[in-house]
Amino acid sequence: MLIVVRAGRAAEVRAIFDRFELAAAEIGTIKDEPVVRCRAGGELVCEVPGRVLVDDAPTYEIAGAAPPERDADLAGLAAELPSAETLLALLGAPNARDRRPVWRRYDHMNGTNTLVGPGAGDAALVRVKGTTRALALAIDGPGPARLGALDPYLAGASAVVEGALNVACGGATPIGITDCLNFGSPETELGAWQLERAIDGIADACRVLELPVVSGNVSLYNETPEGPILPTPVIGTVGLMEDRSLALGMSWREGDEIWVLGDDPDDAAALAASELAWSRGHRGGRPSLDVAAAARLVGLMPALARDRVVSAAHDLSVGGLGVALARMAIASDIGATVALETALPTAALFGERGGRVLISVPAATAAPVREALKMAGVASRRLGVAGGSEVALHVGTARLTLPVKDLTASWRTPF
Repeated sequence: MLIVVRAGRAAEVRAIFDRFELAAAEIGTIKDEPVVRCRAGGELVCEVPGRVLVDDAPTYEIAGAAPPERDADLAGLAAELPSAETLLALLGAPNARDRRPVWRRYDHMNGTNTLVGPGAGDAALVRVKGTTRALALAIDGPGPARLGALDPYLAGASAVVEGALNVACGGATPIGITDCLNFGSPETELGAWQLERAIDGIADACRVLELPVVSGNVSLYNETPEGPILPTPVIGTVGLMEDRSLALGMSWREGDEIWVLGDDPDDAAALAASELAWSRGHRGGRPSLDVAAAARLVGLMPALARDRVVSAAHDLSVGGLGVALARMAIASDIGATVALETALPTAALFGERGGRVLISVPAATAAPVREALKMAGVASRRLGVAGGSEVALHVGTARLTLPVKDLTASWRTPF
């Protein structure tokens, strides 16, 4: 990693590296001259204009081609009556289950500054000592895990939205991202197209959300004789919270109203690239995402936290609404009663269209929340009330009742 240190402050930076036993070496000085000179053993070995390494650097010209669209008939699956067994299976699936067996093997605390650790919220929260501030940190990919196989542009945009919502659900305002692009060979028509479209998706979503990309890296040529990996853009997002006492967690409280924010996925296409659809062999479809609507939601969440009108928040991702409700019930160890009118119950419960958030609202603050949603232009639906030891879901004509302890057991399925 290369860093630039302000003149006269090298000793301070050196002390930080020494404290954490990290190797570091001073390798050069910035000059008021547009030339880069490198020496080895005192001998000049390189002297080039700086512009040659940036604006005038040679660029690759790659030629990509989109593959044939993968269509899928998701109408039958969307109209199915969901079962408790399906929800438990999704909650225990490798892409949704508890990551504790992974993160507990590492030092997941930043000294004594970690306020919200792994699994306790959508983003980690770290205090900035000497201030009231905190930084929210999240690393995530596109909401539907297989989105890149169907639409790499949407996968890039969705990854940005997912990261922004993660930090916003904690009450922080997103201020920047870093990207990690994991793809197959860019030398094939398919690989070049996937890489180019994913980058375009990231760039366009960042413009809408007004987020700078401050760094990034790529991992290419990830292939085996069976073919390349699925296109997987991963986004690291940093958010800033001015007053960390206003941080939101995932735990609702007895009697809270439960609302879902964002457009309803009452159509079969919401299942495209979803965990459920792929587990049933439906490997196609036409997913969609309204980035502008998601951006309004990202802007609204920190304001709701500052106004202290919501008690918890969690974004909808893998497993859709069903898994999100279960996760909040597990986090709080409190059940809920939820009713959702729909003709497509499986799509409504397990569709994974991005840009949606679950919130819990104390009854006393429902009116100001409703007004804030109206002013921000964010769609919403009141789903039910938190309470009890079971999650009772009335979705269309389907009736599911699951004890929170059973949801917890499925979510903690070991790897």
